[in-house]
Amino acid sequence: MSVCVIVVSYRTGPALGRCLAALAALRGVDEIILVDNGNEAAEAAALSAFVTDDPRARLVRGQGNVGFAAGCNLAARAAQAEALLFLNPDAVLEAGAIENLSRALAAAPPPAIVGGDLRDADGRSERGSRRDRVTLWRAFVAFSGLSRLEHFSPAFRDFNRHADPVPSAPVAVQAVSGALLMLRRADFEVLGGFDEGYFVHVEDLDLCRRAEQRGWPVIFAPGPHGQHERSTSAVESRFIAKHKARGMARYLSKFANGPFERAAAWLAGGFIMLVSR
Repeated sequence: MSVCVIVVSYRTGPALGRCLAALAALRGVDEIILVDNGNEAAEAAALSAFVTDDPRARLVRGQGNVGFAAGCNLAARAAQAEALLFLNPDAVLEAGAIENLSRALAAAPPPAIVGGDLRDADGRSERGSRRDRVTLWRAFVAFSGLSRLEHFSPAFRDFNRHADPVPSAPVAVQAVSGALLMLRRADFEVLGGFDEGYFVHVEDLDLCRRAEQRGWPVIFAPGPHGQHERSTSAVESRFIAKHKARGMARYLSKFANGPFERAAAWLAGGFIMLVSR
């Protein structure tokens, strides 16, 4: 199965260079599409140099900062490979990561989504790499801090499961992280790509939820596959938090069942935006 790696970057900072250096050495990659959503001069130059040096690579540029979801969709429409692998620009992959994920995708009953296993600098699984389905209650627990009470009752578990023991083989979950996510290009097209109503964050939860609604398996593949550096962007944290909160509000409303739950979703979304400031 041929693989296209897609990296969308916006003011990522020095981590972008480390991501690209690792990407150049990856095995099992047939195509690379880099999306420049409006980087500073140094990052733009690094992207241009990578495309010049690597015949597998192409650069999508000139659209401005259209958001992560829209940038991913632009690249996916230009891709030719059978499978798409979406990679965050601050993630540094190990050499065999793509081959590992490709095997997991090939072994899963098609159609399927496979999420990778990125770690932090101390080797711990990244937050959000494995998730339960996000519900109104779980979102409230997560954003209110009630998850601290989980040791008193499982009712206070939030949707993140990254602290659970890492499985020894690929395992079905309900959502995975878009920082390292793989699926067949034809299946991505059937799903309609990422919902561009999300600017940045939560679009991965949305994609997994739509796959789940179709009965498609969502698989977490254990690694480790590399390190997610995080928080390297020059973008203000308030900007990111605002869009994450808006994205969660959109998600809760979009997947609400009936008018009562939809109204509750908007109230919950307002609360999330308030506590995320």
